[in-house]
Amino acid sequence: MIIGYEMRVYYVLLISFLIVELQGTAGWISSGITRPRINPFSSSKSSSSSSSFRDQHFLSTVKSTTANSIPIPTPTIKEGLLPRLVIIIPAYNEENRIRSTLECYQDFLLKKSISSNNDDPGDNDNDNDISSSILFREVEIVIVDDGSIDSTCEVIQNFPAKIPIRTISMEENKGKGAAIARGVQYIVDNNTDDNKSTGTLILTQDADGSGDLIYLNDMLGKLRKLLQVVPCDDEDNNNTENSDDDNEDGSSFIDWSIPGIVIGNRNYKIFSSRGITRIGFQTCVRILTMNKLRIQDSQCGYKLMTLNASKKIYKNLHLQGWSHDVEVLYRAKILNIPIDEMSIDWKDKDGSKVVESGIIKVSFQMLWDVIRLRWNYSIVKRWK
Repeated sequence: MIIGYEMRVYYVLLISFLIVELQGTAGWISSGITRPRINPFSSSKSSSSSSSFRDQHFLSTVKSTTANSIPIPTPTIKEGLLPRLVIIIPAYNEENRIRSTLECYQDFLLKKSISSNNDDPGDNDNDNDISSSILFREVEIVIVDDGSIDSTCEVIQNFPAKIPIRTISMEENKGKGAAIARGVQYIVDNNTDDNKSTGTLILTQDADGSGDLIYLNDMLGKLRKLLQVVPCDDEDNNNTENSDDDNEDGSSFIDWSIPGIVIGNRNYKIFSSRGITRIGFQTCVRILTMNKLRIQDSQCGYKLMTLNASKKIYKNLHLQGWSHDVEVLYRAKILNIPIDEMSIDWKDKDGSKVVESGIIKVSFQMLWDVIRLRWNYSIVKRWK
């Protein structure tokens, strides 16, 4: 009886969603997307400090399945076009799924980075083919073990890594949002690349590998459009003379230091159990946030962002569990960080932590978290 009642609640929310859509709110996403024409963050680079993350007081250790660095021979294509990519994967009791995810992701990344395609610098027969498929100059995977009580860490340590794979172990389970924030902290603390023509990108992914990396190319293209900068007429032309991302007329370039986010929009069947709960929750999110998130699927774990975006939106999260995505996107709106989204295919895997915890129970907890977010950010303004 309880389950039937709860499902009726979600059907009501579904009807509410359809009413909202019929009233003409479907176009709010495109109108909310902004693309900067000049770089408003260039003067504040020195003020960003990795020490700002240390006040979160995370207790953790970092382990690596590879050496601290992998030698990168002189590449045959221009590195200035390419950023560095770090994939953050939060993991809790994932001993049965994490290995297959790492195998899949490693196979993909080995074909997409300069560092993985220069094992034999003397072999230039396939340079053109390699250049057309390369997306990044370096790649790395950071797995944040969120206090697992199974053999997740052992599985990762025994994985035959061909790219840098590091494990951060948190002493207790804090939630998915806290785990991602800890991964961002690690990257910020160890980042040495301040070059705006290269930069570091962060991709968040789920441990079960539900999000296919084949969409990464298109997501990167959308992010490049968000970060395209057209200098003012009186701006020093030296800013573009040395950029490999310039147009032929030298009028624009890609500044990887600008905060920007591209998020996936999962293609769920609308009348599936997950589709119904998703639509019900997203309807509540739209009402409570007044359509300010600028995207359709707030809970998608497939997010590509610049390092400057991640360290702004993941700093001192108040919602550290499943609903942290709403707070992250709400902060992006407050900070006027440009955001875009794209449709992706999504395959739910067996062993979902949401299913194990109870979809209805988790959904109502997340709804309560969104109510708290709205109250503390917009009404009493206790959260910042």
